[in-house]
Amino acid sequence: MGSENDGLDAAEDIRVALGRVSSEHPEEFFNIANDLRALGCDAAAVPFYEKAIAAGVVEAVYNLALLHHECGDVDRARQGFVTASEHGDAKGAFMAAQIFEACGEHQAAALHYARALELPETPVRLARVLRLLGMSADADRIIDESVATSWESAVEYALRETTPTYEGLEILDRHWTAGEHQVAVTMALLLGEAERTDDAEALLLVAAEQGDVHALTNLGSLWCDNGDLEAARRAWHRAAERGDEVAANLLERHGYT
Repeated sequence: MGSENDGLDAAEDIRVALGRVSSEHPEEFFNIANDLRALGCDAAAVPFYEKAIAAGVVEAVYNLALLHHECGDVDRARQGFVTASEHGDAKGAFMAAQIFEACGEHQAAALHYARALELPETPVRLARVLRLLGMSADADRIIDESVATSWESAVEYALRETTPTYEGLEILDRHWTAGEHQVAVTMALLLGEAERTDDAEALLLVAAEQGDVHALTNLGSLWCDNGDLEAARRAWHRAAERGDEVAANLLERHGYT
């Protein structure tokens, strides 16, 4: 079985060979690199990505950065994601922002998140960083402008003290109807506040049946509040088996462990 150095030597041999190759279709280097990754040959994929980048295949910048990230080379990954971000790649911008945020470099994180706003998962993360920078008004504006396109923004907006319950429910219901069932727990909370407990239970049941472990845990809590402790225990037990720590803590708190 070959060593890691053998793999690096082979990659260098490929790099040298590719230096002698020209192609009218540089995207083929990109495709070969992706195929090599799919086969688990990460080291061999690197020179093909490099050749594709040199030939102007912008997507290769992100993919090579992702390879470095998955291999634990954070510095090269960050450099690659920043380059992808500067070329207008939203996914690269998002990944660069996440790395900067994890390092506490919030100004840089905000810059790159702002370049990735077309991704629905971005607004709440940009808002979080803006608040850390003392820009709460801008953070609120980002959330306000994305409630229709991001279920996470919709959840944050619905939970604001200044948002009327009926308005929060209307916004969340649009995401629920669109199949974004991650809003179930928050929606059930607001239904409970509106004294629509039966609707909350029905909603959580549907979400739990579709695999939402958090909905299952909250369903157990609702049953517990209603006095059905055995049903609550079963729900928490199922959720805990699937790795939900809140459910495990509830089982322990109620003496079911």
